[in-house]
Amino acid sequence: MMRLAPIVLFTYNRPVHTRQTIDALLKNEYASESDLIIFSDAPKNCVAEDGVRQTRAYLREITGFRSIKLIERAENMGLAANIIDGVTQVVNEYGRIIVLEDDLLTSPFFLKYMNEALSMYEDANEVISVHGYIFPIKRKLPESFFIRGTDCLARRDESSDNRAYCYIPLFANLFRAR
Repeated sequence: MMRLAPIVLFTYNRPVHTRQTIDALLKNEYASESDLIIFSDAPKNCVAEDGVRQTRAYLREITGFRSIKLIERAENMGLAANIIDGVTQVVNEYGRIIVLEDDLLTSPFFLKYMNEALSMYEDANEVISVHGYIFPIKRKLPESFFIRGTDCLARRDESSDNRAYCYIPLFANLFRAR
């Protein structure tokens, strides 16, 4: 059987979006066999408190995955810091991950595609990320293709040495310092 990557979901204060993201994931073939790790950021102000509270209440009720781990941040980290910290933790523990944010709707074939791509490119050092989305462009492209760069939308990262981030200027200094 294929080694499945854990799904890492970053949430904030959007309970309706989060529910739609989870509902879409649960329609995937590998959902019940996948670990789901959720990083729920704390509210940055009193306006966000109710949305965070509602989102977390929903997150505590989720079922349908092999396991569910909910990390409720005690203080607001902001999107970038929450993602960098969460991705770093999970990559260091599992070596590979599938990353989603709380407003993404995946196809029923998303987990199959990402896990198969992860296995296919596991030893390809030149592949640092697999995407499940690209912004609309006018150019005709094949179904699968290579691009330079990475994106936070539905990506897969892999490596115990964080190779995916060593080539991205925003993260390069962070990992060189370690």
